[in-house]
Amino acid sequence: MRLRIAFSLGVVGLAVWALVQAPAPRSLAGYVPAGPLLYLEARDFAGLERDWNGSAERKLWLESSSYDVFSRSRLYERLAGAQAEYAAAAGLPVDMPLVEAVAGSETALAIYDIGKLEFLYITRLPSARAMQSVLWRTRGNYETRQAAGVDYFVRTQAESHRVAAFAATNDYLLIATREDLIPAALKLLSGAGGASVTGEQWYSATVEAAGGRGDLRMVMNLPALVRSPHFRSYWVQRNVSELRQYGGEIADVFRSTSEIREQRVLLRFSQPPPAAPGEALGQALRLVPDDAGLYRAWANPTPEAALNLVATRVLAPQAQTGRASEMAPEAPESAAAGSEADLETRIDEPPVENSGNRFVPDALRRLIESAKVEAMLETGSTRPLADGVFVGIDSAVALLASADWNAEAVRGALATAAETGPLGRIAFEAQGRVLVIGNSAALVHRMTARIAMAPRKTEGDYAAGFNPARERANFEKMTKLIDATAGGDSREPHFFSENMASLGRTLGRVGSSSILVRDSGRAVTQTVVYRFGP
Repeated sequence: MRLRIAFSLGVVGLAVWALVQAPAPRSLAGYVPAGPLLYLEARDFAGLERDWNGSAERKLWLESSSYDVFSRSRLYERLAGAQAEYAAAAGLPVDMPLVEAVAGSETALAIYDIGKLEFLYITRLPSARAMQSVLWRTRGNYETRQAAGVDYFVRTQAESHRVAAFAATNDYLLIATREDLIPAALKLLSGAGGASVTGEQWYSATVEAAGGRGDLRMVMNLPALVRSPHFRSYWVQRNVSELRQYGGEIADVFRSTSEIREQRVLLRFSQPPPAAPGEALGQALRLVPDDAGLYRAWANPTPEAALNLVATRVLAPQAQTGRASEMAPEAPESAAAGSEADLETRIDEPPVENSGNRFVPDALRRLIESAKVEAMLETGSTRPLADGVFVGIDSAVALLASADWNAEAVRGALATAAETGPLGRIAFEAQGRVLVIGNSAALVHRMTARIAMAPRKTEGDYAAGFNPARERANFEKMTKLIDATAGGDSREPHFFSENMASLGRTLGRVGSSSILVRDSGRAVTQTVVYRFGP
């Protein structure tokens, strides 16, 4: 029942039918009036809905601690309240049966206001099925109006001022929560004219820059979105300032029996000069061991970024700052939702922070600054310790320089560091242009043993990968010990060992995931792949 509230609000709200006979455009976007913040398009929405309802992931999600926490969140409560208001406006339940009734094949959803949940929904649906829906049977309770020679129906809830509007004809179904969107869409459908989203640069330019359309497509009006206080407060990536340089973003999801691939393009309209390709990235990625739990690699890092990575992952990992809050700031009741000032931590491509007061020996700093590092790589994995209780983390950093490393100079810099700072267990190997420093001699040796291998045929600026199938059990073992020290009994599930662990179990079919980022200057492309396990 709780999932019905969240899902049905995100997809439909209320339904609208219209009678039109017009040639179908290449995309339903040609029928969507200009001005949305976000545009979603599915090749077969009914098929996606059936797949989700019949999936093991849905059942696991509903039973998870992660969903339990979400169902008691303030965001969920607000969505539930909005759902009740829309149900009152529509005069019928807004739930999963309604979603199933109005889910057609090719489908578009355009969101015009996040806070007010104003949207337009268009789907291809056989007329006979549309006329049998519970929504069509309630049209007598609506006001009848007309646009482009087609009747449409509108109903407003007096207390909340929520609007339900719908229309249907000739295998098209429209649904809106703002009345003016229906007549505007009907005019576009009939060929009577009007401005559609396809004429706006943020949409047209990003669609042109993208490849083929996926099973699911999302196009984002980033300049408008970053001005929205609700987006700034609840955008999970927490990188609003970073997004301001882009004029639009498009993401296509492609599904197969072996993987889910997401192809993203973020477009800059200022057209800066093309960035130099990160050719060194493939040379760094060849060093990743086959059994790595996690890896991240950067091309052309700054000396400070390389120093910080070595310091935080190997030399003094205990000096890292504490874990940031997992919750978005709550929106004030009587003012605009909060500022983006505290939402600046990037997640999918985290920048390496300035080392600040972290321990970095001067000798090592001078060595790395003079090396002209062309690429850097961090990799690691967990392993149960001999006692069977605790879990250890093996980490290593590889630096690819423009010239051969001086092994004796590295040894001397680390020896000096051991005399002046709180170093833990350190191992290193320098072979030619590659320097590997880690807390496990075995891991360091496995990485340097791969130097003779051919570089990966990968050009880009950033790449990362995670092996949840390998790390899941160790993650749960480790975080149960960590969370056990966080306090006594609590009705709120522990964030790591219960909330995040249950989410990991929900996505248990995913054996590995990876991301590759390329920046050409005008566009940033991101390819994310989730591969299913055996």
